[in-house]
Amino acid sequence: MPRRLRLHYSGAIHHVMARGNGRQDIVRDDDDRRRLQDHLGRAAVRCSWRVYAFVLMTNHLHVVFKTPEPNLARGMQGFLSAYANAWARRHRFAGHVFQGRYRTELVEDESYLWTVTRYVHLNPVRARTVEHPAAWAWSSYPGYAHRGRRLDWVAYDELLASWGGEFGGSDPAAAYRRFVTAGLAEPPEPPWKAAHQGWILGSRVFADQVGAMVRGEARRDLRRESRLARGHSLERAREVVCAAYGIVASELGRRGSRHPARAALAYLARRCTAATNAELMGVLGVSRPESVPNLTRRYASWLSSDADVRRDYRRLEDELDGPSTSIEGQS
Repeated sequence: MPRRLRLHYSGAIHHVMARGNGRQDIVRDDDDRRRLQDHLGRAAVRCSWRVYAFVLMTNHLHVVFKTPEPNLARGMQGFLSAYANAWARRHRFAGHVFQGRYRTELVEDESYLWTVTRYVHLNPVRARTVEHPAAWAWSSYPGYAHRGRRLDWVAYDELLASWGGEFGGSDPAAAYRRFVTAGLAEPPEPPWKAAHQGWILGSRVFADQVGAMVRGEARRDLRRESRLARGHSLERAREVVCAAYGIVASELGRRGSRHPARAALAYLARRCTAATNAELMGVLGVSRPESVPNLTRRYASWLSSDADVRRDYRRLEDELDGPSTSIEGQS
């Protein structure tokens, strides 16, 4: 099985690390750190990621998060590119800010989250930048140490609820703090030392499942990458959906409409075009970009449980690859 694959599937939990090109700094001051954190937060909201932990160091960063939708690559590309472009403009820098592609490890389920996030949160201590992770402002740990320092795009309570363990009890926040603090006296081993192939953290059964996914997903990913490479537009996707459902575009954008075509367009556009949630917001008649994933999740649920929906979706993808047609009455 190839190493460091970037496997995309709904509900995947990833530990991602991105490093400066040639180990150069990716931040020079607190303004850079603030911008980097803001870009991460925007990516998390835009992609509906459930971020459990992050740390921003001088020449690299770590993030642990779940992808309810299979959008790891698109989200990471948008996040890193947006920050790199802003950083280059600010510092009048020509060249690559980040070193190649980011590195990712796959985590089986939430039962591993405390172990993985503790290792991430202890990064500034291992680097001898601070003596305690709560003293490092540029990570998610201050929000675990003090509720008043929480960020609205970090899933603190989900992490705290994910494991009881020997540090559990009636107060999971205090238990997590004890767990992290125990790592100061006895620094934990990198969790990836025990990972299958160096990048799959979980049971042998999970590793086998990932292997099967890799073999099956490779063919599907090639088809999807081919569609993205062809540059399908949001307008073309809307045209295809309107034709398939026999409606005009104004129906898609009608606020409060429960028409299934809205969910179909949201899913098709996110899978097969480069359209962002912000771009889809106006087309689908929702008030916030964060509402678009509600539609894609709804459609994904239909796909998983209804063979007719799966057949219809394949037809949408096939039609998207075909010649364009005009839809009378589109607006």
